[in-house]
Amino acid sequence: MQLTDFWIYALPGIFLEISAALVGTYYLKKGRLQFKNTNYLVLFLWFTVLLETLGCYAPIAYFSDYKYFAFVVGTPFENNFWLFNLYGLTNFSFFAFYFISFLKNKYWRNIFKLLIGSFIVIAGIVMTTTGSFFKEPSRFVAIVGTMLLFVGVVLFYFELLRSNILLQVKRFLPFYVSVGVLVFNLCITPIDILSQYFSVADGNELFVKLHLNVLLFANIFMYSTFIFGFIICSRKKKSY
Repeated sequence: MQLTDFWIYALPGIFLEISAALVGTYYLKKGRLQFKNTNYLVLFLWFTVLLETLGCYAPIAYFSDYKYFAFVVGTPFENNFWLFNLYGLTNFSFFAFYFISFLKNKYWRNIFKLLIGSFIVIAGIVMTTTGSFFKEPSRFVAIVGTMLLFVGVVLFYFELLRSNILLQVKRFLPFYVSVGVLVFNLCITPIDILSQYFSVADGNELFVKLHLNVLLFANIFMYSTFIFGFIICSRKKKSY
């Protein structure tokens, strides 16, 4: 795999991330009625764009035989696992908080906030004590984070079923967000975990390419869903 191959897989995802952030910003300016956490969602999309762009340093260095970013060789930052372990923890926590913010039951909101807080603390301990922070993607963050997010989305759907918003779900932006995030993580988490056992150096280039393709199309689906939701909701006279 060459540097040009990396860009073929990376650029479409980055382009869609930027597009989703731009369309989200447009939605905020045009929307007549918004939840306060929609502002946080758009800010998080811009944060994702920044982090994904910064994270490109590691594959660029590797596939260019360290012609670029040679200063990271031999340091804990030679790989970008540390960056995306932090992002994974932030990502799961943010979206879990995002979906439970729509629950009307304060008891369940507080319970879930406690679970998210515990997840952050325990994940930090696990990554530092096992030494996985700099060396590999954290399986604990991927598995527990996905489970936490899945439960949060399910509770969010139950809340929709109990409310009148279900009749106006086409105008309800968080529904589009939930579909994109849920499908993305259910597709990516299993193959991310398996990818730790396969590498190009071990002759598993086919699996690596499969991983890249799944990641590419999962990104396309998620961010296209975000963009579609922002556009549909911004065109309505009243969105929820």
